[in-house]
Amino acid sequence: MSKVREMHFPDKVVLEHAGALGDFLLAWPAFLSLARHFADRPIHYAVPSAHAPWLAPFATPCPPALRRGLDARFEGKAWPMALAGTLVVRPGLGRRPELPDWEEFLFLHGMAADRDAPPTMLYREALTKRGITFAANWAETFQAHFGRHAPAGDTALLFAGAGSQDKAWPLPRLKYLAEMLRDHGMRPVFVLGPVERERGIVPAGGEIVTPDTMAELSRALCAARCVVGPDCGPMHLAGMHGVPGVALFGPTSPAQWGPLGMEIVTAGLPCAPCAAMTSGNFAPQCPRPLPCLAGIAVETVWNALRRRLALAS
Repeated sequence: MSKVREMHFPDKVVLEHAGALGDFLLAWPAFLSLARHFADRPIHYAVPSAHAPWLAPFATPCPPALRRGLDARFEGKAWPMALAGTLVVRPGLGRRPELPDWEEFLFLHGMAADRDAPPTMLYREALTKRGITFAANWAETFQAHFGRHAPAGDTALLFAGAGSQDKAWPLPRLKYLAEMLRDHGMRPVFVLGPVERERGIVPAGGEIVTPDTMAELSRALCAARCVVGPDCGPMHLAGMHGVPGVALFGPTSPAQWGPLGMEIVTAGLPCAPCAAMTSGNFAPQCPRPLPCLAGIAVETVWNALRRRLALAS
C-alpha cells in the first residue's frame, strides 16, 4: 500500500492552470477537491479569464501581489518570498514547469508514461496520496452550479473542429450526418468557435451558431437534445453538463480523453490510438484526412447516437 503523505495547512491556496478548455475541465474535479479540503483558507485562482467563471463558486481572483509573485517564479533561481505560506497547485499534462524547487508547489501530473489513464484519475490518485479527499460528487456539483441537461426541442449540436484539425471528422461526413438528422425530424446546428472560423471551417447550407462566451456555449449545450463531435473541449463541457452524445476518436485515446457519458466511436484500426497527447503532429506518415477518422462511417455514428439517446431517455 502506498503511504499517504499528509499536507500541512498553508495560509492560502492558489489554483493555477494555463491549458486549453478540455485540459482545464479535466482538472476541475481536482480544483473542487482542493477547495473543499482547504475550505477554511483563502482560495484564489490564476487561470485564463475565459475559465475563471468555473472557479468563481469556491475561489476568488489572485490578488495583484500574489500574481506578481507567480510571475516572478520564472525570473529567478529561488521561490519568491511573496509566495511564502501559499500552496500553489498546478495540474498539467506535460512536464513540471522549469521552476525552482519549493515544497509548497504541487504539480499534479495528468499523464503517466506507462498508463492509458484519464487525467482526472491521475489527479485523484495524486491528491489521495497527500491525504486530500477527492470530490466523488464533482459532476453533480458542476451541474448544480453551471446547469444540467434540460433539452428544449430537438437540436443536435455538431462540432466540426478541434484544437488540432487532425482530430476532427471529415467535414463532408458531418454534413451528411446533418442531413440524416434533418430527415429524422431533428434540427442539426453546427457550432463554430474562433479556431474554426479562422481556418475557414464553415459548412455551407447548414444552420450555424457561434457562441461568444463560454456561458453562451453552456446554455446552448444544456438546451440541446444531443451532441456529436471529436476529441475537443466543448465535448468535455457537454459531458459535464450531462448532455448525451457521440464522440469520434482517431489518433488520440478515448480511454484517456473520452468525454464523460459519451458513446465513443472509432474506425477500429489496429494502429489507433497512436498519440498520448491531444496536440501536436499526429501520424506524420499517414494520409490526410487520417484513416482512423475517415474510416468512421456516417451510419455507424447515426446508430451510436440513436443508442445513446435511447439510454438517455
